[in-house]
Amino acid sequence: IYIIGARSAAVLARFVAFYFTMMFENVKLVHTTSTSEMFEQILNIGENDIMIGISFPRYSKHTVKAFRYASTNGAKVIAITDSKKSPLAEYADNILLARSDMTSFADSLVAPLSVINALIVAVGMKKRNFVAENYERLEEIAEEYEVYENSDDQDYNIVPQQ
Repeated sequence: IYIIGARSAAVLARFVAFYFTMMFENVKLVHTTSTSEMFEQILNIGENDIMIGISFPRYSKHTVKAFRYASTNGAKVIAITDSKKSPLAEYADNILLARSDMTSFADSLVAPLSVINALIVAVGMKKRNFVAENYERLEEIAEEYEVYENSDDQDYNIVPQQ
């Protein structure tokens, strides 16, 4: 699973990658700092792969180019974008739509993050047992290696309920 998002969408791509890594073994967050590096990372994408791309106006050329390449190579392509007229839509097998308003100099990512959160939860429910096992292992590791600072007044249980 290749996940790509550039500029302000990069934080959304990182969010998806963080949680998908808990659910799948082969997740790659594609860095888009340069076109050549991006293509080096997706060079071997093919029909057994998925690319999830996130882009909103002003759409990233890096993400569009990666989508075209992934689609041409037979990968399943999923767009998270604002419109069926988005340049990502031309290459997408599936589109998840979310508005991204720009009310000031900063993009509002509230709606896209909500859609992404729903996607993560839905996939997590399908892979409930795998996710539960991973989180149980992570809790054991966190405790053994003292990853977190404990607070006496709060109980944190990150293992999903079955």
